[in-house]
This record gives sequence, C-alpha cells and structure tokens, in this order.
Amino acid sequence: MSKDEAMTRIKDIEDPMFADHLETYNLAVRGMTDNLKDHEVQRKGVWALALGAITQPRYLIQAEAVEMTIKSMAQWPLDERLQADGCECLRILCSKSEGMRRALAAGGIQSVFNALQQHSEDNRVQQEACGALSRFSQKDTQAVLAKGGYENILHTMDLFANYSWVQMWGCQATTQFSKLDPKRVEGIEGYSKIQATMKAHEVSEGVQVFGREALMTRPVP
Repeated sequence: MSKDEAMTRIKDIEDPMFADHLETYNLAVRGMTDNLKDHEVQRKGVWALALGAITQPRYLIQAEAVEMTIKSMAQWPLDERLQADGCECLRILCSKSEGMRRALAAGGIQSVFNALQQHSEDNRVQQEACGALSRFSQKDTQAVLAKGGYENILHTMDLFANYSWVQMWGCQATTQFSKLDPKRVEGIEGYSKIQATMKAHEVSEGVQVFGREALMTRPVP
C-alpha cells in the first residue's frame, strides 16, 4: 500500500462513517505494516489506533493493532508522542483478555519499559507507561516486578501526585504486587504511599476504592 493510501486509511478511523467496521482497522494496520519505516505514517497511525481503541477495542485486536503498535514503538523509539500513544493504546487494548495475550506474546512489557527509560523526562510518556504497567501487572505480575516496574510506578506517582488517575493506577498495581511479594511492597513503603494518596484524594472514588483494595492485601503484623 502506498503512503498516500495508508494515510487515507488511517484517517478513516476518525470518521464515524467508517469507525464501526472491522475492515477500517484492517486497512489501517495494513497501511502501517507496508510503511513501517515512514515516520509520518507510524506517528499518525499509532495515534489513530489509540483513538479507535477507546470505542472499538475488539476490532483493533482482531486487526492486529496490538502487534502493530509494538512494532511501531520499536521502529521509532525516540518519538515521545508515538511512545506515549503506544503505551496508551496498549493500556486500553490490554483491558481485553485477547489483547493482553497478544501484547504479552509480542513483548509489550519490554516496549513499555523501553519507552520509560528512553523518555524519563517526558510527562505524558511517564503517565501512560505507568498505566500500561499497572495493566500488565494484572496478568504477569512477576515480569513487571522483576524489571523494577513497581519502583517505576511509585516514582511516577510521586511525579504526578495531583493526578488522580495516576494515583489510581498505582493503587491497582500495588494490589497485584502485594499479592505476590508483600514484603517488597512494605520494604519500599508502598502501603504508606497508598495511605498518603487516599488522604490526598479523598474525593476521587477510584483512588478510594482501589486504595482500600490495596491496603486489604497488607500483611497483618
């Protein structure tokens, strides 16, 4: 597929007339696959896949958008926007079991860690990577923990202390890590972090609900 046609197919994702059709995403992914080394196609493509994932996650998963996102992130590691959009797309698509399975098989966890390390100063990459790692921790807790994922998540919570959604992701991740290794969570003051977060975000229902769940996994003295 030519670049011009690929750009057209990618733009179709934004059009309500095409967004409800599986073929729209098949063609967009095909266009990205055929133009993997074209920066403009990949940047626009990953953004569009993240957009489509919000309303049509099953279509995107069937169209192999998970695998395409990971390939694009690997091809263009220095593009902050592409990496942030890629992490967002993976976070959303991994809310489905098939999306999670595909992401784990294709190396999605490593892709997110690569983005974190490459763009440690980029606010959006850090936030979206935190969300993606929190999602991955629900399925492969050990893999995320082994790479220092929990420490990364706690660091991101400190960086964006006023962002309730980041704090909520941190609470969700803490629950998973605590089930696997409560001593490690306690050793880096994870439970204290959750308590402080809940106090600072008393009006956030998500923080309160998931914060309580995390604290319920705390070992009894």
